[in-house]
Amino acid sequence: MVKKLITTAAAKANLMEGVRAATACVLLLLVGCALNVPDFSWAAIGAFWTSLATAPNTARSRLASMLAFAALSTAGGALVTYTAALSPTAGALAILIFVTLAGLTRVWGERPYQVAILAATACVVMIDHPSAAAGDMAYLGLYLFGCLFATALSMVLWQIRPFAPDHHHTHWRQAAVQTVRAALAQLREHTSLSSDGMHFALRLGIATTAAYLTVHILALPCGYWATMAVLLILQPSAAGTLPRSVERAIGTVIGTLIAVAIGALALTPLQIALAVFPLIGLTMALRPVGYSVFVAFLTPSFVLVADYAMPAIEYNYALARLENNLLGSAIAIAATLVLWPLTERLRK
Repeated sequence: MVKKLITTAAAKANLMEGVRAATACVLLLLVGCALNVPDFSWAAIGAFWTSLATAPNTARSRLASMLAFAALSTAGGALVTYTAALSPTAGALAILIFVTLAGLTRVWGERPYQVAILAATACVVMIDHPSAAAGDMAYLGLYLFGCLFATALSMVLWQIRPFAPDHHHTHWRQAAVQTVRAALAQLREHTSLSSDGMHFALRLGIATTAAYLTVHILALPCGYWATMAVLLILQPSAAGTLPRSVERAIGTVIGTLIAVAIGALALTPLQIALAVFPLIGLTMALRPVGYSVFVAFLTPSFVLVADYAMPAIEYNYALARLENNLLGSAIAIAATLVLWPLTERLRK
């Protein structure tokens, strides 16, 4: 069984993709070390998320997905950061609108939804950045730089493998027309499911907003882990949400233990930057293997990069992150069971 698992993981893993993503993140962290600018962690976060948002099949789709993510997450981050500085209610309203719109992209398929939901994830993290309360959005420039750096590394400086050829070598204008026609066809195809798509988008927006308000009312540390959990767990049906929440819980526990162990050894920004490299590499490489494995390496990767500016890999912080993940999972499950569950039962 173990041998079969290892063989399956090796077959699905893409180690060079992992190395490239890790290189982009760690180079930016090292620049932050050299310049003594801890906020360069935001550049590394931007590079990391941009790598996650990549569509792997053609050069055009890869570039489009990376640039779309960079634009959406930066613009959305500016919006929610600005509104959160006005009042918590305004911040909650911004999250509700942005996340609901992100949920609607599921109508166009998994790839657009992946870009949109990762952009929404970036926004719910940014809204709890300490600078948000002061209305200071300077870190967004570093974040956008990281997104563009990862894009340039992927598209220009380090192309790991040839992209799949476009069918019939169509001219780019013809390809654009075909893309628009395909999108319209998909939209017509999903018209009958528009009600379910709207319900899912509203459910996602309401649940994420509820998580945001809950952690702020209770003044929970690392509250953005709860809102992230809702975004990444909640699926259109309970049958998809329940196992996803279990997988995330298992992966988060393992990842938290890894983060605590590394945090006990990596005590300086330079040591953290070096420790991040294998973790991000494994996160990206093992993403196709399974969600629990992905989360197990994603958790310590994001913890170490996010805490690069203010290292806080202590037991209490690790426990707070785990508790917030469980809170987010509970909110996602409750939203799936309570908000428009009858429609899905009838559709089945």
